[in-house]
Amino acid sequence: MQIFLDNIVFTIQKAGGVSVYWYELLQGMCNAGMPVNFLNAGLNPSNIFEQQLNYQQHTCIRESWIPPKYLRYLPLQYTLPHSAIFHAGYLRVSPQKNVLNILTVHDFAHERKIATRFPRGLANTQQKAYGIKRADGIICISDSTRKELLHFYPETNPAKLRVVYHGLADTFYPFDKKAAGIPILPAAINCPYILYVGGRDNYKNFRTALDTIALLPPAYKLVVAGGGPWDKKEQQLIENKLHGRYIIVENVKPADLNILYNYAWCLLYPSCYEGFGFPPGEAMKAGCPVVTTNCTSMPEVVGNAGLLTTEITARAFAEQILQLEEPSFRDQIIQAGIAQSSLFTWEKSVRETIRFYKDCWNNKFAS
Repeated sequence: MQIFLDNIVFTIQKAGGVSVYWYELLQGMCNAGMPVNFLNAGLNPSNIFEQQLNYQQHTCIRESWIPPKYLRYLPLQYTLPHSAIFHAGYLRVSPQKNVLNILTVHDFAHERKIATRFPRGLANTQQKAYGIKRADGIICISDSTRKELLHFYPETNPAKLRVVYHGLADTFYPFDKKAAGIPILPAAINCPYILYVGGRDNYKNFRTALDTIALLPPAYKLVVAGGGPWDKKEQQLIENKLHGRYIIVENVKPADLNILYNYAWCLLYPSCYEGFGFPPGEAMKAGCPVVTTNCTSMPEVVGNAGLLTTEITARAFAEQILQLEEPSFRDQIIQAGIAQSSLFTWEKSVRETIRFYKDCWNNKFAS
C-alpha cells in the first residue's frame, strides 16, 4: 500500500483542532514505518504544528501551482499510482476510480448553519457532500458525528463509516503542586479561577460563560485562553459583565495551557456543538474538573467524569460549579477525569486508522 497524505489543512489554519489531528496522525504514521508520501507540504510556514514536522525523510509532492486558498476546495489534481491510498487532512478526495479515498469528517456545523456564513459555508457543504459520495472509507471522530452524517446524508452506506476518536497529547498531565520546582501561574492570575478555552463563536455560548461567572461569588475570576483576536464588541461585553474579574490570555502554548488547567477551579465549556472537543479531554488529563453540556460528542468524551447539564443556562452551570466546593466530591471528579482521559491516546487513534486503511484497501483491491 502506498499512502498519500494531503497536508493542505496546514495552509488553512495556523493552529486549531484539525491541525492537531492531522499533525498527530502524520507523526504516528511515520513512527509506525508506513510508506508515506506527503502532498502540499510546507506551503504555510506559519502553522505551528507543521513547523514541528521533519519532511526530509519522505517524498514531498507539490500537487499544483494553483494557490492553496483555491486548491483546498478542489478535488486532488495530482495523478496517483494504481491502488494508492489518498487521505486528506481536510475534506478533499481524488477523482480517480483506481485509488482508495479515505475521508475524515469532523463535524456538521456548516450543515447546521452555525459556522461560517455564505459563501464559504456553501462551499464547505458542497465539498463535504462530494467527498462523502466519493470516499471508499469515512472516519468519523465521534459517534455523534457518525449519526449526524447519516442524518444529513442518509443515502450513505453505514458500512463504510468508522468511528476513530482523537487522542489527547501527553503535554497535558497533573502535577503535584506541593513539589519543588513545579510550574507556577503568571503573577496576574490568582486562584480561584474558572477557565474558558477556545473559540467564542455563537454556538460556543461564550456570553453564557460570562453570565455564569457573574452569578458566582466575587472570589471566582474568569481566565479566557486562546480563541483568536478579540474585537471591540467582545472586549466591551466582557468588561461590562465582569469588570475586574477576568484575565485574557490570547496566545497560549500547550505547556502553558497545561499550567492553566492544573490550577483552575474547573474548565467551563458551555459549547452546544462539538465534533469531538479537545478542551474537556485535555482538562481531565491535567486533573481539572470539567463543567460542560450534555450535547453532541461531550458525553462521549467526558463520560461520567464531568458535570454535564442539558440546560444551557448560566444558572445551571453555576450550580454545577458550586458542587465542586465539597472537597471529597471534587477529588472524586478529578480522579474520574484522569481515568476517563486515558481512554483517548494518539497511539490508539493512529493504530485504528491504519487498520481502517487496510480493511478498506482489502475490500476494494484484494477481492
